[in-house]
Amino acid sequence: MKSKTSYFNKTLFLNLLKRNWPIFAIYLIVWLIILPISLANMIQYNNLTMTYTDDIRIFVAAMGRHILSAGLYGGVIMSGIFGMLIAMAAFNYLYNARSVSMMCSLPIKREGVFLSVFTSGLTAMFVINVIVFLITLCVEAAYGMLALGAGYALSWLAMACLTNLFFLGFASLCASFTGNIFTLPLVYIVLNFTVYVVELLVKTVMSLFIYGISMRDADTFTTLSPPMYLLLRTNPESILEPMGNGSNFAIGYWYNGWIALVVYAAVGIVFAFLAMAIIKHRRMEAAGDVVALKPLKPVFKYCLSVGCALVLGIVIYQTVFSRVTTLYGVESMLFMLLFMLFGAFVGYFAAEMLMQKTLHVFSGRNWAGMGVTAFLIISLMVCGEYDVFGIESKLPDANEVKGVSIQCAGEPLLLEEPENVKAAITLQRDIISHKNLNEAYTGNYNEASSYVSFVYTYQNGKTFSRDYNIYSSASKDIYTLNDLMNVKEAVDYRKELDVPVNVDTIADAYVSYFDIADSTYKDFELSAEQAYQLYTECILPDIDDGTLGKVWLVTDDNYYASVYACTINFSVEKRLSDNNYKRDYFYTTLTLNSERTKQWLSSNLSFEPCTMGESRDIMNAATDSESKAYAEKYGTRTTTAIPAQD
Repeated sequence: MKSKTSYFNKTLFLNLLKRNWPIFAIYLIVWLIILPISLANMIQYNNLTMTYTDDIRIFVAAMGRHILSAGLYGGVIMSGIFGMLIAMAAFNYLYNARSVSMMCSLPIKREGVFLSVFTSGLTAMFVINVIVFLITLCVEAAYGMLALGAGYALSWLAMACLTNLFFLGFASLCASFTGNIFTLPLVYIVLNFTVYVVELLVKTVMSLFIYGISMRDADTFTTLSPPMYLLLRTNPESILEPMGNGSNFAIGYWYNGWIALVVYAAVGIVFAFLAMAIIKHRRMEAAGDVVALKPLKPVFKYCLSVGCALVLGIVIYQTVFSRVTTLYGVESMLFMLLFMLFGAFVGYFAAEMLMQKTLHVFSGRNWAGMGVTAFLIISLMVCGEYDVFGIESKLPDANEVKGVSIQCAGEPLLLEEPENVKAAITLQRDIISHKNLNEAYTGNYNEASSYVSFVYTYQNGKTFSRDYNIYSSASKDIYTLNDLMNVKEAVDYRKELDVPVNVDTIADAYVSYFDIADSTYKDFELSAEQAYQLYTECILPDIDDGTLGKVWLVTDDNYYASVYACTINFSVEKRLSDNNYKRDYFYTTLTLNSERTKQWLSSNLSFEPCTMGESRDIMNAATDSESKAYAEKYGTRTTTAIPAQD
């Protein structure tokens, strides 16, 4: 009787479940710990600590955030790990010549074998997800939150199943073109993170010799690294409702990454069908090879070569020059190029040894391939150093910029007014033109420097970042930056607090000033009422007049003459719906022309502040006097300078 060819085999399906039950059991146990058990503990804790409210919506919101966070972080990590383990178990027959020959001799099409083992693993994960979902509903029902919380549990179920689809599909694809079971997890992990890591490494290399390159935009292509995109770009967001005291509390949460999850799940299904097509036409005698598909062998070789060039180049450079701060420009590029070529050499011939299973790989043809790799690396590095691609000189178009965030000396600001945005772009252009002057001071600790970052946000939401070290002796750019940081828009942004200021939210307040009589700094504590009056009636009006709230990036003579040795500090805080506190901090330095604030301090605290210059002179005189007294009492050892020889 003629055997019937099958596209699905129940025996294989059940055999995989039976042989690999420990994997599925561990998957179930871990999920039970992550979700229903931890959820029950969290609800009990909230019942004990959130006694300030009886609004059930706040309790359900806290529960919802916990469940959605478990669906996101737990879903990505659990699906990522167990998707790989299940793929290794399901497709291990591809990595042994005897087992693959046996499977191919069965009256089952290769597509049937694939569908049987793939659906077995996926079905087991889905069934376990449903079990965890039902237990979670029981936990919600036990605490009287089933009606409002069932939607969160259902969202978790969807998140877990969608991530299962992507990671198992991707692991199956990796299994289809690898011929060694130890290669599968390596390739799977690398490809999941390769785009994110490579972009980060490339930015790191560029930042060592390309002027202004910022590491802030190192995740531009994060969408091509699904785990990183889901973990970094998506999250549960709160649904807020205003309270009577001006603050808000969360009455619910929703997940903002559903589109990404659905797209990744669809891609996972495509990967699964692609894996099935590859296995259908795969040369089964390639079992045991590192790369089973011949067209992918050059891809593997050159990818490993470039990867080793980046990783080893950075590691060796940072190790050799960890304490050297004077490298920049061409010199820095040449050393990095040398180390990257060494890394490319290691990666290229290591790939050849793995694929050919021999150490005798130093043939003329391989040297030619290595030469091509070296030429490409050298070309890119040289073009980057001499700005052939216009990376260093790139500036945003002011008409396309929504706002620019600038940070220097720990003082942030956001500029959105068109004239201020144009001023920021002009300043950046000047800094770029003074590149050689600034780099000449690299590593010179006797020169004052300021680290400044520009982050432009375009109208379409994309960002453009640059970071610079500028030296006051190299140009006047630091003074231009200082003026820009003190425009009214910058001061208003810098002094705006996230917590509303009132008598109830002011936690502590004090004035720190230099006492001339005692030649030391002292603190005067303010009550909440005093701080509120000082802030609303004096500080805010002085800020509006432009006489208060300024910063000084360069402490020159003008700074010492125009600023008092006096700062005003207070912190504000409010309690949130999750029983945590939101805090903010305000401080400002008293200036000579801030009349309202100065008058209030003089009338209410009965002290006259002195300028920074006066306090400096007093402290220097005291230090000199102490040194002289010490010398008279104990004596000093003097040294005679040896004149320089001609």
